[in-house]
Amino acid sequence: MKSTLPLVILLGAVSFSLVGCTFPSSRRTVPIGQANVLQRAELGTVTSVREVNIEGQKGQLGLYGGGLVGAAAASGGRGVGGAVVQATGAVVGAVAGQAVEEVATRKRAQEISIRLDDGNTVTVTQEVSTGLFMDGDRVRVINGGGHARVAMATN
Repeated sequence: MKSTLPLVILLGAVSFSLVGCTFPSSRRTVPIGQANVLQRAELGTVTSVREVNIEGQKGQLGLYGGGLVGAAAASGGRGVGGAVVQATGAVVGAVAGQAVEEVATRKRAQEISIRLDDGNTVTVTQEVSTGLFMDGDRVRVINGGGHARVAMATN
């Protein structure tokens, strides 16, 4: 009887490598929150653009990961003093871990001010995905479902 361990390891490695993968599509993918939502489009001209960052996440990964690393780094002492040092290391590690996670998950964005054709001015901040907007660009502002986005106007 042959060992199935190599097969199990291979399947585990393949499964692990596929986690988080997305497969490319020729069609544009929209967030689920935009499906079945009435959206209004208005035309306008970009009047100013400012580069900004969208704040990153401060989640459990940074908190617990940093706490564990901090506690491990501060371990080694004995008695009450060692426990206090280890607890302090865990707290400092948790704070530092969340800060690192926030910086690592920040997104590059643009704050885009647009003078709409009706004379009103609106500002939309959105993540930079493809292409950058510049002063004078003719754009569509798509607004609906509590969200807005800017796209290049099509003729």
